[in-house]
Amino acid sequence: MTLFRQLFFGASLLFLLVLAGVDAIYLSNARLYLQQQLESHSQDGATSLSLWLATVKPFDDRALIETVVNTAFDRGYYQSIRVVSVSGETLVDKELPAAQGEVPLWFTRLFPLHPPSAEALISAGWRQLGRVLVTSHPNFAYQQLWHTGTQTLALLLLVYALTLVALRAFLSTLLRPLSAIERAAIAIGERDFSAITLKPKARELGRVVAAINSLSSKIRRVVEDESARAVTLQREAYRDPVTGVFNRRGLEHELQGLLRTERDVYSGVFVLLELERFKEFNLHHGYQRADELLAVVAQAVTGACAGHTAVCSRIGGASFALAALNIDADAAEVLTALLTSRVEAAIAEQALTMEVEFHCGAAHFDAGAPALAELLAAADLALSRAQQKGSNAFYLVALIELVQGARGSLAWRKEIGNAIDSGKLALYTQTVLSLPAGTPMQSEIFTRILDAVGNAVPAAQFLPMAARHSLMPRLDCRALEMLIARIDAGANLAPLIAVNISAQTVADAASCRRLLDALQGRRDIAARLVLEMTEFGVIQAPALSFDFATEARRLGAQFAIDHFNLHRDSLRQLHQLLPHYIKLAPAYAKELAQNQDSRFIVSSLIRIAQQLEIGVIAQAVESEQLIVQLRDMGFAGYQGYASGRPEPIGSSDMVDD
Repeated sequence: MTLFRQLFFGASLLFLLVLAGVDAIYLSNARLYLQQQLESHSQDGATSLSLWLATVKPFDDRALIETVVNTAFDRGYYQSIRVVSVSGETLVDKELPAAQGEVPLWFTRLFPLHPPSAEALISAGWRQLGRVLVTSHPNFAYQQLWHTGTQTLALLLLVYALTLVALRAFLSTLLRPLSAIERAAIAIGERDFSAITLKPKARELGRVVAAINSLSSKIRRVVEDESARAVTLQREAYRDPVTGVFNRRGLEHELQGLLRTERDVYSGVFVLLELERFKEFNLHHGYQRADELLAVVAQAVTGACAGHTAVCSRIGGASFALAALNIDADAAEVLTALLTSRVEAAIAEQALTMEVEFHCGAAHFDAGAPALAELLAAADLALSRAQQKGSNAFYLVALIELVQGARGSLAWRKEIGNAIDSGKLALYTQTVLSLPAGTPMQSEIFTRILDAVGNAVPAAQFLPMAARHSLMPRLDCRALEMLIARIDAGANLAPLIAVNISAQTVADAASCRRLLDALQGRRDIAARLVLEMTEFGVIQAPALSFDFATEARRLGAQFAIDHFNLHRDSLRQLHQLLPHYIKLAPAYAKELAQNQDSRFIVSSLIRIAQQLEIGVIAQAVESEQLIVQLRDMGFAGYQGYASGRPEPIGSSDMVDD
């Protein structure tokens, strides 16, 4: 029970007891007063009748005596009137039985009135004629006491109701700071370090508010400082200081993380741009002028890819690289032509057309991502062909065959669609181990399609094609429904199960609703699930990702971010989404053992995540030496061949409709 209710019920009960006591005292005093009035009434009636009866002559005329008595008795104020002679003979005896009337019996028992009797002598001169005995009837007194009690009770109840309203308003005003303190404490527990703006008038509550605000501010400042430190370290390690774009290390790191995100990256173009005769320009004009030219060219390259998901870098000297994702061959050619024209215009604005020329070589990949080395080799080949065409020229080559083999795009689309419709899917699981204990932390689920002979097709081959043809929503929904069936059948999985969800699925309202409806009413299963989205997908649709995470948590599931690559917007999304954990991009696993800068950046990220109660999990871990390093750095867990290869959940994973 809340403090407000405790105080409200306690104060209202106390006030109710006070009012009940007041009413009881008032009725008791009224009863005593009426009892005294009855006694006085009896005595006055006896005295009055004795005077009237003394005038009756002869006194033994019973008819005349009864006439005198009836005059008083018929009014109903007396319970009994008895006239007795000197000898003790009863001359007249009138009695009125007790009547209940409108007064409840319990009330007469709770507040009893005792009918008083009075006696007066009847005398003529010095001669005593007899006695008259009068007893007052309590009925009218009971009615008076009952009306007084009910009216008093009604008034007191009205006062009680008004008091409750006033008490509620008073307590609401008094305890409003406590509600704000409670909300702030809950928000801190949920990793939202907001401040309390309400200033209570009570000194004690004011001190509590100040303490809560101080705690929230300190934690928020620590997280912000660590975030700024991580951004600074990343900028120093992966950014070119002259142009502000990525350096070669940053390009490799960024692309290695993005190209392995098969669910959300399915095509792209890689462009190499090289300034010719730059060395002579540098010697003739000096380093400062050369740096200015590099900055202008970098700005032109960055501007050309506005509106695209792209990575721009200076890979050394006068060479630049640009990788734009999720564009087809036609768009890649348009982008390369736009890049060429922008750089040419930028050089012309500097009046350097006669001194500096350039060439562009572009390699387009479709339905999957080749290795970075293959992209560099293909783009370098295209660059050499562009140099043969003349100054300021570009050349585009296609790499579809590297990832597609002999099958075309439509063939892949048909095969994937048929696999989804016919249920020819296989669910694989890989165990994620915790650190430092090394115990199973979760099972991550992978989906594979089955070819004509029942072999599982690698994800790198079919997932990019599924993403290109917008088949990921159907695939994700079907895979989740299969997983729920496996769990109901008693599949041997860890208590926590990670399921990958594509950004396409989240963006498709109908598919997203279908996926969440599968968990509706299945809180037992939802409580075991962690729905993962890639950092790439989260950054592409932050609002939809936030809504999806909120809805998943409402159903009882958790939300996490996969392939976390420390994008410039990723830390902000980390604060907003507050995932259950993040899985670092596989590229970090190779760099941690060799690159000091990467260790510093990841250590800062872990400190930020720990402040927000977010676990950090490493991926692509394959050696025991790396596991020791991960344990020392504070990782929550790891995943890779060191934790076990992916295995099918069971032979029943293939489901036929």
